[in-house]
Amino acid sequence: MKTIAPLPLARLDANHTHVEAFKSLAHLSRLQVFFFLVRAGKEMSVGEIQEAVEIPGPTLSHHLDVLRRAGLVESRKEERYIYYSVQREA
Repeated sequence: MKTIAPLPLARLDANHTHVEAFKSLAHLSRLQVFFFLVRAGKEMSVGEIQEAVEIPGPTLSHHLDVLRRAGLVESRKEERYIYYSVQREA
């Protein structure tokens, strides 16, 4: 079995964006929402997300905004509906 040498911390390419992403996922509800969107594999409306994760609307909107500002999800508005999906370049 081949042993993999650990990567020295000095060589890790971490930055402030990574810190914000991990901070946003440190809340259980946001982690659940993010995992739901990852598993869905497509954009979902706020109503669909709310039905799946059972988080009240205003609270869900807050959590989605935190995930969006952290660069983990993206949103688009179509008429009265807002759709969210995982930011694949994150």
